[in-house]
Amino acid sequence: MYILYNRLITALNEKKPDSTEFYIAKMMIWNLWELPRMSISDVAKMCAVSKSTISKFVRDIGFEDYLDFKLEAVRQGKKEIYNSNGKCNITDYIRGHGIWEYEKILSEDIRSVLFGIEEDQLKRLAVDLHEYKHLAAFGISYSESAAINLQHKMHYYHKFLYTTMNDRQQENYIESADEETLIFIFSNSGKYITEYQNREGRPPKYSFDKTKAKIVLVTSNEQMLVDKRVDECVLFRYADCVQNHPILYQVFIERLLYSYEELYGASEGMNTK
Repeated sequence: MYILYNRLITALNEKKPDSTEFYIAKMMIWNLWELPRMSISDVAKMCAVSKSTISKFVRDIGFEDYLDFKLEAVRQGKKEIYNSNGKCNITDYIRGHGIWEYEKILSEDIRSVLFGIEEDQLKRLAVDLHEYKHLAAFGISYSESAAINLQHKMHYYHKFLYTTMNDRQQENYIESADEETLIFIFSNSGKYITEYQNREGRPPKYSFDKTKAKIVLVTSNEQMLVDKRVDECVLFRYADCVQNHPILYQVFIERLLYSYEELYGASEGMNTK
């Protein structure tokens, strides 16, 4: 997912529906593929606001100026294919091989997560979830859904876990986190740690060199096991042909919280609808 779409969606999620910022973000998303050809005057007219209002909006969502915003819009307009290292997305695999064939692969992947992670590591992470004063979880695109899921799950155990879709707020939180903070990073490739995946040229990232938090990375990239910026690496393996990791993150969370309940008991709210 490119950074422009992510920031516009974040603005929609954070701003009041009756605000000018919400309306601008909505109009930009509705006309996302037209933005590369639109001047600031065109966008201002489309949103029924002044050019200065558009300039302020693009700065507020993290761009230096309208030119920086427009360059990202051009990049956004390039065709994006959710296909990494020869692995295709779930929908394309089902279309090409059928539901039953996909079900076999998914079942194997789920078993790999349920039984392939060491019990000692799960218990160690469960203790960390219970003992650390501050909890957070981050990811981008599909991986952020895992962070949101973990946030909601921890609520049942009377624990607040912070997450946000806002990439700038994620970075600021990581850099300023102290020793009493535990941060889960969901990144299939592990590149969330090493680079800005959704920025032009994928520049290197230094946030994790600055943080004092304990970093737990959930990934399928074995090379991250030796990365000094990662304190605990949860490695899971799945089929080479399908990008199942968005589903497997959820399975991992359930498995982790099963270990949590073994140590600390079930929360009263877990049986509610």
